[in-house]
Amino acid sequence: MRSVCVYKKIVVFCFLFSSAMLYGQYYSGQRVFQKKFPPEVIDVSQDTYIQINNSEGDIIVAVEDIDSKTVIQHSYIVSNDSYKFKNIPIGSYTCKYMWTDKNGKKQYSKDNTVMEFKENEYGGYEITMEKTVNGNLTQSNIKEEDFFN
Repeated sequence: MRSVCVYKKIVVFCFLFSSAMLYGQYYSGQRVFQKKFPPEVIDVSQDTYIQINNSEGDIIVAVEDIDSKTVIQHSYIVSNDSYKFKNIPIGSYTCKYMWTDKNGKKQYSKDNTVMEFKENEYGGYEITMEKTVNGNLTQSNIKEEDFFN
């Protein structure tokens, strides 16, 4: 009888531990740097978006207003998942990226392309994160402080 009780305790512990591990992971859409970036900016009158289709490896994407040099939205996006930044206000934007490489080193980059959103416009941009030769999106490496500023 004592061994059945010990067995039950082990099963319960394994269940609780696996649940904690499952729910302790980041998810796509999570605002992991709420304390480092300003509050999210949206314009509900604008039916606009920037969709990020991620490939291998988790990534954090920050949408930066070109004029004010501030991040209006950011999100964690898990490997092989997509996330859509919605209700992008009128203005010019670019995306900044943060990820960890295979050696465990954090990497930072910024698109060299500007995305324009105009008044009474709908639709948006779709960016697929995939390494390709002669791709149509160019990026520049940036420093950590440039990512968070």
